Amino acid sequence: MKSLNTASKCLLLACLMLVLGACVVVPKELDSQDQDDGQHFSRKVIDAKPISLHGYADRATALSEHESGWFYQTTFVRGDMLRFQIVGMEQYDGLYKVTSEGNIDLPFAPSFPATKLTRKNLINNIEAELVRLKWFYKDSVNVDVSVVQLASINVSVIGAVFNPGRVTINSQPITKPEEAIQQASGAFSSGRNLVSALGAAGGIRPDADISRVYIKRGNKVLRVPLNSLIDGDGFVEMPSLINGDQIIVQSAGFVNPSLIKPSQVTPPGMRVFMSNLTAPALSNAQSAVGSDSTRLPYGSSLLDSVISANCIGGTHQANASRSVVLVTRNHGSNQQLVVQRSINQLLANSSNRSVNPFMMPNDGIACYDSRFTNFRDVARGIGEVISPILLGRLL
Repeated sequence: MKSLNTASKCLLLACLMLVLGACVVVPKELDSQDQDDGQHFSRKVIDAKPISLHGYADRATALSEHESGWFYQTTFVRGDMLRFQIVGMEQYDGLYKVTSEGNIDLPFAPSFPATKLTRKNLINNIEAELVRLKWFYKDSVNVDVSVVQLASINVSVIGAVFNPGRVTINSQPITKPEEAIQQASGAFSSGRNLVSALGAAGGIRPDADISRVYIKRGNKVLRVPLNSLIDGDGFVEMPSLINGDQIIVQSAGFVNPSLIKPSQVTPPGMRVFMSNLTAPALSNAQSAVGSDSTRLPYGSSLLDSVISANCIGGTHQANASRSVVLVTRNHGSNQQLVVQRSINQLLANSSNRSVNPFMMPNDGIACYDSRFTNFRDVARGIGEVISPILLGRLL
């Protein structure tokens, strides 16, 4: 009997330690890289060093309208669909696609290089070749080329964007059936411009210097300020892009809150990872955390995400002391940062961005239950362990 009492005391002591340990909601030491003291947090800009333009930066600001107009010309790329008409040779009239080698293949004729050429250049080259082949005299040759359908192109985007790298723009969605070839000539596509390229790269980051956005093509650089796309003040025509262009978005070195909103060059929305495994709901589905709630408008705050994750509400006395952990990154870095806030702290400081920071794409949040809920559930588990022991003693 004495040994049984000793065992019972040890069991009760272990249970007490377990209950006290349950009151610890999250670890005391969080990996915030010393950027958060529990009250103030701000993301740093890691890659703020200006990107070299190889000596073209000065000239980019001084391009004349005549020179910059060169960036608005469309040149042909592989996959473009063209309509040919040759006066006197109607059997050659029809639709031709630029081949994977970058040529136009006419029947019983040499291949004509087409990539990196404008419409006027291609017409001149074909006419000169037909004269050289002695199919026509110089004064009688008449060729017309018109664009019917534009293909996708590859460009690179580097600098202060969320997903820098090589992107494909103006591509046909896989789920969308291929459009029928139109009869009218003069195809136009808004998917081969600067805005589309920035969108394909995830949009500009909050630290972007929107007055220093460049398009580099060969040995020429065009500077395209994007202020009007953010402020809505004025209008700027977006230059067309060609295959191989490089877009450079310089970083300002600091976060500009006015850029954290949906626009043509910022993300319209973002994916946020959420976990809300509460005591009354044992899964995200039961907590109403589905695919719709994890897609938030760009510019949403941590408090907005907590509401979307269904972390706020319920019994006031039991749930008011809940807390949330934010897992985020510095701009230009993959190093994760962990920031903790209590729900009451967010509610009391909703307009303070160092307490209630903006969410960024691919951030994650995890909700933790209150101390009362933790104590209640652990005590319930202890009761389920002790009850069989007490029942065995009575029997």
